[in-house]
Amino acid sequence: MKRHIWTSMDYSEIQQKLAHDSNVDVVVTLPDRTRWWGTFFSYQNIETLRQKNKETGEFLSGTYLWSVNMIISEDVSRETIEKVVDHLIEEGDLQRVMAKIEDVPFGEEADYGEDFFDK
Repeated sequence: MKRHIWTSMDYSEIQQKLAHDSNVDVVVTLPDRTRWWGTFFSYQNIETLRQKNKETGEFLSGTYLWSVNMIISEDVSRETIEKVVDHLIEEGDLQRVMAKIEDVPFGEEADYGEDFFDK
């Protein structure tokens, strides 16, 4: 399956340890040049945010939490994100779960490899 996944997290050893309590923005690019954006949250990160919000008063002191295009997963490791994205594509759900953003403009293909995009 051809897809390109960009994440806002650099997967260094230290950040890999935080994968169970973190959130990360993800952009999926498909060979038709469409791009889809969402934010992955780990289950533990939801609880961490809830506790923080109880202390700070945000979100009615932790009564609720929301984020645009929220995807909640076991962790936010690269492996888990790829597995979830592939599943969403296979099931035809990517367009329902993630928001469409600007397509990759012609002339900006360098980050994707020579044969990535449809001709």
